[in-house]
Order: sequence, then structure tokens, then C-alpha cells
Amino acid sequence: MEIKSRQANSKANTNEQSLGDFQFRLFALLTALILAFFLIGFQMVIMATNTIDGEIKKRLPSNDISNRKDIVDRQGRLLATNISVNSLYAHPHEIIDKDKVIADLTNIFPDQKAGMFREKIMTDKPFVWLKRTMSPYQQQSVLDIGQPGLYFGPRKMRIFPNGEIASHTLGGVRFGQERVNGAEILGTAGVELFFDDFLSKVNKGKESLQLSLDLTVQSLIEQILQDGIKLMGAKGGSAVLMNSKNGEILSLVSFPEFDPNDRPKNLFKENPADSPIFNRAVQGIYELGSVFKIFTVALALDEGLVNLGTELKTIGPLRVGGRTISDHKYFGPRLTVEEIIVKSSNIGTVRIANKIGSELLKEFYKSLGLLDKTSLELPETRSTIPQSPKKWKSLDTATASYGHGIAVSPIHLAVAYSSLVNGGYKVSPTLVLKEPKVMDETVKKPKTQVIKKVTSIMVRSLLNKVVINGTAKDSNFGGYSVGGKTGTAEKPDPVKGGYYENKVISTFASVFPISTGDYVLVVTLDEPENNLGSESFRYASKTAVPIAAKIISRIAPLLGLKLEKN
Repeated sequence: MEIKSRQANSKANTNEQSLGDFQFRLFALLTALILAFFLIGFQMVIMATNTIDGEIKKRLPSNDISNRKDIVDRQGRLLATNISVNSLYAHPHEIIDKDKVIADLTNIFPDQKAGMFREKIMTDKPFVWLKRTMSPYQQQSVLDIGQPGLYFGPRKMRIFPNGEIASHTLGGVRFGQERVNGAEILGTAGVELFFDDFLSKVNKGKESLQLSLDLTVQSLIEQILQDGIKLMGAKGGSAVLMNSKNGEILSLVSFPEFDPNDRPKNLFKENPADSPIFNRAVQGIYELGSVFKIFTVALALDEGLVNLGTELKTIGPLRVGGRTISDHKYFGPRLTVEEIIVKSSNIGTVRIANKIGSELLKEFYKSLGLLDKTSLELPETRSTIPQSPKKWKSLDTATASYGHGIAVSPIHLAVAYSSLVNGGYKVSPTLVLKEPKVMDETVKKPKTQVIKKVTSIMVRSLLNKVVINGTAKDSNFGGYSVGGKTGTAEKPDPVKGGYYENKVISTFASVFPISTGDYVLVVTLDEPENNLGSESFRYASKTAVPIAAKIISRIAPLLGLKLEKN
């Protein structure tokens, strides 16, 4: 019995041990399975995270846009700055009800291309951008959707607080490389593009870019020009206000305008000049007509070939190189040099050009910057090259002497006039406010003289006579002393060749105050027509001059000028 009892106990112990071994093995297996499950899950998370991180790193900015500098006017007033907003991105695999999210986002952002949200959300990608920027109201609407997988990221956005004002100068921006907590801002046109490195973190110097523009003056000129364009039924127009002594641009205007906060694409591929982003003041290359006559006369006076009282034959028509050159009306058999400018005689100007010769006139135009690109700090100037005669034969010289057969931009004209009236020295246009130290250094440098100082004084006197007795005499300049020259040029017909009969570019290039010639204003209109009276006029004297007169009478007090009657 004792032996049987021991055997029974031994069997029981064996069974108990077997059960324990089984339980241990089962526990070990379950533990291994659980660890394997978590390991695989962890690896999947890592893979997903790495994929997302990789996708984001592709958009990693090269610089921190939080340090992109403001742009201010000459008085320190904001023209461009940054504000904090949010972007919207998604992890599509986390979204439960994708159809609902797509429908709700489409309602919240109706400006987005149809089907864009569906295309992005119905994807296998672990990360997608949905909206680069949004308003606080839109952000709250997204939150109200109540679906997982939608995320917000902090972002800086470039804004232009004055809307369309100075739009062509400022240009605009776009987003570059992106990540969930930021995106780089890149200039796309205007000074935003030209000074892109300076405005970014690359340059840690000054806190802002200070332009020579005056916001008040710019705004006022834009309003007057816009009203004038509407009144004249013009296709467009431009205005340039320049300090003739140092080349600073106080105002640069081109119409039509655009809002740089929502910069449009170039919608006019056939004729880019019809696009609102086309800068007429800088990119527009036009034959400007009689405004060129003062260049011819100034050179002849400077070379001692004529004086103000020299008489020349004005009997026409004049035959040059197989072409007939005439005046718009008969001025008599002879005119003095002064009368040739005041009455704007083509024949008289050609007579003077014949005394000068082709080579000398060509070199003079070059010295004034009329044959080359300008140095203005806008990327648009890089492709803007004046059109001029190739060989400067007798006919080329004749027509170029009164502004035909040669085409320049309004900014070219403003620079050339500045050199004529500032004492006769060459200036370079600039959109950057010159610091006193820089100015002092500039003054010390030898100036490039294009005409003698005494000639410059005579030029201002001649231009003043045009306003008193000539083609600009009918306009009211508000009691300020002004000089200027009108120009009306037929537009070339690119299809049929030759020129349109009823389409012109009208220009008034003016200088004020006449005693010092501190400022030059160039107003140019594309296809204007004054129908306010019993007759219809396209001449600059009836279109560009009244607009320029209103501008000068309004901005002169802002520039600190005192009344100085002609």
C-alpha cells in the first residue's frame, strides 16, 4: 500500500509539473507574440513617420522667413510686411469620412480648383498640403468639420497693406520650400525679387528695405492718373516722378494696376503689354515723338552750332532719304531755335540735326542713357532695351531728332530729362533711398557732364517757354513754375506695318520748379482721346498735359515747394 501511495504521488507530481511546463510555454509564446506584435507596430509607425518626415523635409526652407525684412517708403511707412497665419495639411490615412471632408473643404474654400481636394485626399500618400494660408474664420470652419487627419501649421504670409498702391514697384512673392512649421517666401517680381537676398535671412544687416518712394505722393499720382485715363478713354498710362539731382524715384505708376496680395498671372500671351502686371513705365518701349526735340536743340546749343536766336528755314515739306518730313501746320518760312521748340517744328529740328551730324547725335543719345538698359533696381529692366536705328543714316538721324524711329521707356525719358535740367550731369535712376553718408560720398565723386551748366539753364528756360507760350500753355499748374515738352506719336501697326491713323502715345515731360529743376515728371498715355469739348483731341497738349498739370499742382506742396509763377 505504501508503494502504491508513493507511485500515485509521483504520478500526480509529474502531471502537475507537465501542466506547469505547458503553462510556462504558453505564457512564453503569448509574450513573444505580444512583443512581436508591438515590434511590428512600432516599425510600421516608424516607417510611416519617416515617410511623412521625408515628405516634409523635401519642403524644408533654406532660410527662416520670419526674418524677411519689411519694405518701407522714404518716411518709414510700411509697404510690405509679414503676418502670422496657419496652413492646412492632412494625413489622408487618418481621415474616417473622406467624402464628408472633401465636401466641407470645398464649401470652405470655394476659390480652389474643382476636384483638387478629392485628388489630394483620395491618395495613398501619408502627407498632403491642402491650403497654404487661410483666414481665422476658415480655420474655425475646418475645426468644425470634426474629422481626424486634418492639421494646422504656423506660417508667415507676406502682405502689402496698401493694396494696389505701388504694385508694379513692389512686384509680389510666392512660397518656396515648405514644412509644417514654416515656408520660405520668395520674390517673384519687382523689388521683392530684385532684393530677394537682402530681404531674406541671408543678409542680417538692416531691419528693412527703405525705398525712395513717397507713399502719399505715390497714392495721389495714382488716383489722378487713373481718373485721367478713364476720362480720356485711354488704354493705359504711366507716370514717373524723379529727383533730377540724385536720381531717386518718388513715384512710379503704371495702369492698369493689380493687387500684389493676389498677383494675377499673365493672362495676355498674345500681347503681354495688355496684362495688368506689365509695367508700362519700365517695360513699355514707345516712340515718344516731340519730347525728343529738346535733346537735339540742347546738343546744338552745347556745341555752339546754334544759339537761341539762330534762324532756320522751315518751309516744307522736307525730303530726306526718300521720305517727306513736314510740320502739323505751316509756321512760316523761318523760325528761331527758341521758336522751333516752342512751336514744335519737325522741319526746324531736322535742320538743326543736319548741323549736328549722325555720329554726334548718336553719341549724345547714348550719353543720356537712351540707347541702353537702365540701372533701375527692378528685374523687369533686364529685358527692356530701347529700339534705335542700326546704321543712323540721314533719314534715321532726321526722324530720331524729333522722336520717331527710336523707342524708349518713360523711365528712360525721365532719366534723360533729369540730366538736361539738373545742371547737365548724368544721373542714374534708383528706387532706394540714399543715405546722407552715401550722398556725401556721391557728391565728392566727379560727375559725368553731358552738357554744360549754362546749356542746362538755357534748356530749362526753353522748356518754361513751352508752358508759357507753346503747346502746354492752356493748362493750369496751380501757380508753380513749370517747364516741359509735349510729344504725340502715332503707334506702329504690327500687322499692316506703318502707323495707325487714330492711335497715339501722348507724353508730357515736365520739370519743376524751373529755377532749380529739382524734379522731373513724365506722364504717358496709351491711346487717349479727349472728347470733352466740341472737338476730339489726341494731342498731348489736350491729354497728357492737363493730367500732369493737376499732378504737379497737388504734389508740389507735399514736396515743400513754394509758389513760383512762370
